[in-house]
Amino acid sequence: MKKVFVLVIAIILALTTVALAEETTVYVTVSVDGQLVVAAQPVSPAEMTVEGALKAAHAAFYPGGESGYESGIDPMWNMFLISKAWGINATPFVILNDAPLGAPSNPGTADVTPIKAGDNIIMSVSSDPTVPALAISLTALVEDDTVTVRATNWVLDFTTFTYSSVPFANAEVIDPDTGTSLGTTDANGSLTISIPASGIVAINGLAAIPADGSSASIPGGTDSPAAPAAPADPASPQTPAQPPAVPEEDYSLTSDKLLMQIVIWGVILLVPIFIVIMTIGRKQENIYEQKSRKIS
Repeated sequence: MKKVFVLVIAIILALTTVALAEETTVYVTVSVDGQLVVAAQPVSPAEMTVEGALKAAHAAFYPGGESGYESGIDPMWNMFLISKAWGINATPFVILNDAPLGAPSNPGTADVTPIKAGDNIIMSVSSDPTVPALAISLTALVEDDTVTVRATNWVLDFTTFTYSSVPFANAEVIDPDTGTSLGTTDANGSLTISIPASGIVAINGLAAIPADGSSASIPGGTDSPAAPAAPADPASPQTPAQPPAVPEEDYSLTSDKLLMQIVIWGVILLVPIFIVIMTIGRKQENIYEQKSRKIS
């Protein structure tokens, strides 16, 4: 009976191990003093928050591991702040996909802002208080074998603690693996190029993003920048505005859904098996006891 129970426990542990192996991948870039030290590298955070991703990046790529990162409630401001990043005692800019934390679309702090598979996270920090880091966000629109990179420069007003943004024009786009220049962004902060062999594109020294559709990159051209509206012609009738399209539900089997299905099916299958095994075990014990009584 004990052997049967041990076998059941082993099966449960094996299924749990398989479930935990399904990790969520996000991409992290680190810019220090205008130099890329990590360029859109995949990490699998233990905690699905921006801070969890930053800690995972430090553990994987910073020589001192997570010791290079510190955060908590700042006693002066009475709010959560990152106080140390990449070993530098400074608060970095942290960008999640197309905007920094603190901007209207990302209002939360790093410790509570959730992340999902494929998110692109950029951390930019300066070791010189007189030379602030730049906060550059990137999006990448993938169509066939080309990618359109769009860079935005975010500026924080320290008097109001609000962000404004402008296209990051005339910025050099590179392949961070080889350092090869791929061109410069136009007045709209955009550049369309062939996808480099590395599958990653970067704004030289400042930001990077996967260019193969695996991150905030958007395959199929579904999120291209809207063209500016043409001036209205007073002589022509106005076309009624169309209601926005309702987004379709995503029924794809993401890693999170797969993990949940593994756990659910594991419970569904193992509980009846466990009951059957326990019942058989009890019957065998009863038979053994009856035989023992007859013999005695």
